[in-house]
Amino acid sequence: MLPELLEMATMPRPNGASGHVLTGPIGIEGAEPDDVLEIRVLDVSPRVPYGVNVTGPGCGVLDDLLERRSTRLFRLDPDQRFYPFEGGIEIPFGPFAGIMAVAPPASVGIVSANPPDRWGGNMDFRDLVAGSTLYLPVFLPGGMFYIGDTHGAQGHGEVDQTAIEHSMAVTVQFIVHKCGVLKYPRAENDDHVWCMGIHADLYTAMRIANQEVVDYLVTVMAMSGVEAYRLSSLLVDFKVAEAVNGNKVVVAEVHKDRLRPLGKADVPAVGGPHSAARLPSPDGAAGRL
Repeated sequence: MLPELLEMATMPRPNGASGHVLTGPIGIEGAEPDDVLEIRVLDVSPRVPYGVNVTGPGCGVLDDLLERRSTRLFRLDPDQRFYPFEGGIEIPFGPFAGIMAVAPPASVGIVSANPPDRWGGNMDFRDLVAGSTLYLPVFLPGGMFYIGDTHGAQGHGEVDQTAIEHSMAVTVQFIVHKCGVLKYPRAENDDHVWCMGIHADLYTAMRIANQEVVDYLVTVMAMSGVEAYRLSSLLVDFKVAEAVNGNKVVVAEVHKDRLRPLGKADVPAVGGPHSAARLPSPDGAAGRL
């Protein structure tokens, strides 16, 4: 058991707070409102060789399915490849931080870390593993980044309320873009760009994700509005990344290789005629959290 977690369990929490263990806020030099903060995930490594999944009455999508609370410990195999499950099933090890966020606008006041929103938060998007990059709109000077709720494995949706909750050490790098083009979180890896829609209503979250990917194709890839909407129906995949923490997260997944015929060797996740494209150099602050 990690001693600092035992200590934190005894600390009082304010009304409305979640039960998440978070690191932050971290001020980012040069970040100002209307900027875009790029967070490159460099490494996510386990601090202990096990994680847990907890479910029960009132938990998740099928909140009336179970009659009693159930907690299961999952041990990571020695090569850190999978967690053994019943019947010889192997759950692939895919560590990521369920929560990455900046501070919300001052006008919304104190918020819980439980529901995700425009500033990121508890998105539980399982593809934000090492090698991926998250982009968040900045609302306050310094951005005030925070991170936590690390997972070892999870399906899209986190439907029983938790993933394999597993303590991790995370290394990220921050880069500030003077873009001012993001309304909602956006992310990418070598193969995909992900545009996110977040709302308490699943259909509204879907509409926002669709609008976000249309805006991306128009602003960054210089497509017309009608063709961007058409392409979002024909080549974009929509996923429910988060279904159980108040606000839902729908992710529009764009395959970069399908956009390269437009003449861009590098398909950027942010940019446009009135903003700076993704910085080509790796210069930026990096830290292990």
